[in-house]
Amino acid sequence: MSVLYVVQGLLGLSEQRLYTDTQRARAPLLSRGHRLISIAVTVVGVASAFWVRLSGLPTIWYPTILSCGLFVQIVVQGRMYRAMGVPHSPVIDRVSARLH
Repeated sequence: MSVLYVVQGLLGLSEQRLYTDTQRARAPLLSRGHRLISIAVTVVGVASAFWVRLSGLPTIWYPTILSCGLFVQIVVQGRMYRAMGVPHSPVIDRVSARLH
């Protein structure tokens, strides 16, 4: 779960670099919020990996709590896409272009 957090956070941060200024201007609050959540998700992922490595699972609710955090990022990301008029993540386009 910690690895998923780190990957999701890093993808969110790399996605932020691909948006144009015009797209960011359409949803400035959501764009900033998404960037901050991506940073937080990455930090929490690294911290939770260290915690689990050093102390084991803190509670049986640990995976559920982490899932809720990812859900928040996904909801903000979806609203940001709608506000920007973007059908999907620009990372998908970038990866698709490199594969073809």
